[in-house]
Amino acid sequence: MTTKTSIQRKVLEYETFLNDRLRVDLQRAWSERDRIFSEIAEYERLRVTLNTLDEMYKNRKETDVDESLQTQIDLGCSFFVQAECSINNRIFISIGFGLFCELTYDEGKNFIDKKLPYLHEQEIELSNKIAHIKANIKLVLEALKEIQTIDDKKSATTILPF
Repeated sequence: MTTKTSIQRKVLEYETFLNDRLRVDLQRAWSERDRIFSEIAEYERLRVTLNTLDEMYKNRKETDVDESLQTQIDLGCSFFVQAECSINNRIFISIGFGLFCELTYDEGKNFIDKKLPYLHEQEIELSNKIAHIKANIKLVLEALKEIQTIDDKKSATTILPF
């Protein structure tokens, strides 16, 4: 009877570890990787925008026409408003930790060129972490299956007196 209770206790420990630790860690890693993916996409869009603005600025410089840029700005929740701004060669870019820096278009592109490899490194690390957690989950599930199989074999071989 003590081996049966110790096996049940061990099964409960493994299930608790699986549900309270491994699955939670996996969910956190997925959320973090999704955040990195969206940040990479934002920087890619910013690069395209900077190229477009740089082209417009250079064209404006050549023609000496004082133009303004007509655009739509997302205020949040996909609520867009019409906006008009003068074309200059500077933009504010979030450099992290809630800090924004005023950069020229070329400086912004250089910043993005340095930031994207760092984000891709983080993406790879998180993907490896996810694979490692999934492997641990499979290992725990196999251990649970084996423990329960051993328990079934012991109960099947036990001869009950009638």
